[in-house]
Amino acid sequence: MLEPRSSFVDAGDVRLHYLEWDPVLHNASAGEASSAAYEDASDDIPVVLLHGLAATADTWRLTAEYLYQRHPLLAFDLRGHGQSAQPETGYDLVTIAEDIISGMAVLGLGQVAVVGHGWGARAALVLAARHPALVSHLVLVDCPHVEPRHWPGMTRERFIREKATSELYASRAVYLQALRTEMPFTWTPEIERIVQTYILELPDGTVQERLRASQQCAIRESLWEDRALLYYSKLSCPVLLVPAASQPVPGEEPPERLEHADEFAAAKGQMAAQVARAIQHCSVLWMPETAHDIQLQRPRVLGEAILNFLKE
Repeated sequence: MLEPRSSFVDAGDVRLHYLEWDPVLHNASAGEASSAAYEDASDDIPVVLLHGLAATADTWRLTAEYLYQRHPLLAFDLRGHGQSAQPETGYDLVTIAEDIISGMAVLGLGQVAVVGHGWGARAALVLAARHPALVSHLVLVDCPHVEPRHWPGMTRERFIREKATSELYASRAVYLQALRTEMPFTWTPEIERIVQTYILELPDGTVQERLRASQQCAIRESLWEDRALLYYSKLSCPVLLVPAASQPVPGEEPPERLEHADEFAAAKGQMAAQVARAIQHCSVLWMPETAHDIQLQRPRVLGEAILNFLKE
């Protein structure tokens, strides 16, 4: 297992933390000549990884194990998350996308493949639509295609204020137990290490999410205002959708409510199928009986799918 390099980049008005996996260094450490390793890896396009809401770059550690031997990888802590700066403003999707573009420019990256998860997939979608020349491939992992304004019974105020206060846990153990309950799949020491990067431990032993409540509200407001469906027809690169859902049966009606996990999964499947028809070059990897955090639950399946997709 290759430990990624941790570093920072000044991306416009925000300082971003990122993790970097370099296949050249990996191959050289494995005993290959570094020049030959560089020649083998130099034609493989870099991959930029964007995490979901309230997560960090570390969420990609398991999936990266199946990618870094072929592609240079950079996983950013997005604005307000992880070890990146937490300015008071700039949490709309356009600014988040432009943060990444600025960081890429400083790091000397040209065209890249972009992989986003959840909210990070929405930022990746905006990035690819605004900067098509810089994105060779786009992977949207369980992207929330269903715009919250279309959720039955949902109001703007309710959606934005759902996270009006920070989650505060009595201890690290209480936090970990809460996440074990939320993540209905096998818990491992590696996953435990990853999710602990999402929180800060306070002097009294309590822990809270690194992403502050005010920032999360700003993000949710941006999601409410965003019109994701307008972006898909603008995509010119190949796109891989990876919804945590089953492929819908033709003629199946969408759920009338969105209150339970099975209803959200059905709605995600319906929207993924609709979105796929709007994208010029699109393929779908259906992931039924899978939780939202596909990169943690099924990293090998996801990593191998991304590798195969990038070969196309």
